[in-house]
Amino acid sequence: MDDLEFRRRAYADPDDKSPEFLRASSAHAGNRQFLEDMKGFNHKLARALDEPVPPSLPDKLMLSHLLRQPESRPLPGWRHLAMAASVAFALGFATRFVTFSPQAAAGPPSVSQVALHHVMREMPFTHYIDEEVTLTTVNAKLRPYGTQLHDMAEVGKVYYANHCMFAGGPAAHLVIQGEHERVHVFLVPMERPLQIQSRFTEDNLHGEVMPMSYNRLVVVSDRGEDVHRMAQKVKASLEKAI
Repeated sequence: MDDLEFRRRAYADPDDKSPEFLRASSAHAGNRQFLEDMKGFNHKLARALDEPVPPSLPDKLMLSHLLRQPESRPLPGWRHLAMAASVAFALGFATRFVTFSPQAAAGPPSVSQVALHHVMREMPFTHYIDEEVTLTTVNAKLRPYGTQLHDMAEVGKVYYANHCMFAGGPAAHLVIQGEHERVHVFLVPMERPLQIQSRFTEDNLHGEVMPMSYNRLVVVSDRGEDVHRMAQKVKASLEKAI
């Protein structure tokens, strides 16, 4: 079993007891440390699931997002309801996967910290799911952020399209097939307080951030994947559709 396959299986189930996985886990110190890290992540995730969401948080997030809408982008009446439903769903779904470190309270988190943390937490779910989403479905998720894809054929197969919590507020999250691996694409409102790095790397993942008119495009995948090329394709399709 090579290192990439070992990491994939460790993401999916760090308590895997199969002989080949156990042999790979003890093959060298790097694998042992990685497995311990993943077990630690799972333990923290289990503890996070016991934390209740404050009852007032959905209303605060919805109001905050609506107040940030630029005056030059008029909102139809139904969009207010769509945003409320989106935030409620994001709180119910995404908070099961994402937690933030206490250090984040000291100042704005870095975009790399949030994106990598998010991708690693959701990897056991997003690495295997295929919701067979259509262009209509994808654009329904992108609409609250004032944009849409022009054509899915321009970016590749989309496995997953939804909302998530990204640094204290909602963002769009797509999982798209790259040249070799799945690529995570986040569309984060421009005014979200974040420390920005145009490129970042950690362990086997790397990412890139591209600014757009009202959002930041954040793309993350394995190191072997060309995230710059994927970011350019997604950005071009989004801009063509506006």
